[in-house]
Amino acid sequence: MKLLKAVTKSFLNSLRPLVEQAARFYGIEVRRSFVVYGQNNLVFEEEQSCLERFVPKSTYFNVRSGNIHVGKNTMFGENVMVITGKHMDVAESGEKGLPLYSVPTEGRDISIGESCFIGSGAIILGKVNIGDFSVIGAGAVVTKDVPERVFVAGTPAKIIKKL
Repeated sequence: MKLLKAVTKSFLNSLRPLVEQAARFYGIEVRRSFVVYGQNNLVFEEEQSCLERFVPKSTYFNVRSGNIHVGKNTMFGENVMVITGKHMDVAESGEKGLPLYSVPTEGRDISIGESCFIGSGAIILGKVNIGDFSVIGAGAVVTKDVPERVFVAGTPAKIIKKL
């Protein structure tokens, strides 16, 4: 079954350039949306029509290890990664009787509040909550909760100033 799925996916991906070329020839606009990977939920409070303005197609959402919730009016810069997944370390995998470096399937939820701005190249690693009206600086790596109305930047992200 896995082989069939892999072959089908490869075949469909090989057709993508032909479909896009045919669409351009006939004047049809093909829009690519942002990337979502995993089996958990990605929830936007925003209307579908607004997502194209607020979430660039280079944004990557990984919901493999938890859910992601994004509040209204939150905007993302280019190449932002929001990642719930992480590999278990030796202690975690031993406690749960799983192979070393397994990836959990739940419990690493990410919540991003309303009217936030996530700068280009930022990485948000679950499990974290980002408060309303907060700004994440470009290239920041968020590994801990961010209170509301603050600007954070750096690796790992730290509060630079209150807004």
